[in-house]
Amino acid sequence: MSRQVHLVLAVVTAPPGRLLLVHRPGEVPPAVLPGGRPQDKESPGATAARGCLEETGVEVRAGRQLGRFNHDGIVTIYVAASPVHPVDPEGIPESVRAAWYLHDQVDMVLPDLWAPVRAHLDKTIRRR
Repeated sequence: MSRQVHLVLAVVTAPPGRLLLVHRPGEVPPAVLPGGRPQDKESPGATAARGCLEETGVEVRAGRQLGRFNHDGIVTIYVAASPVHPVDPEGIPESVRAAWYLHDQVDMVLPDLWAPVRAHLDKTIRRR
């Protein structure tokens, strides 16, 4: 992977109409997509899956790239993903600081979510 990619974020959706986010109490925004920095020669999908597992404990299967966003020289790749195992919305321990959010909750905690990711969510979790 190119050295210019600084962050890969997993856009993890699961029925019934949920998105996986990591809590950031006291910060703005209060929740973010899971992910991480790529390791040498690691694909965006592998980075998204590893970062999600490390931050949330949820094992995911990475799908297609939703896009690459460059803001002030920081390049972020967004990768669609889905859980490997069935989702229990209450199944993530509170100590992990992650949770499954409904579409309307996503709008509240991430109002400035990048448009291509928002469009992906509108197609995937709103219709479920």
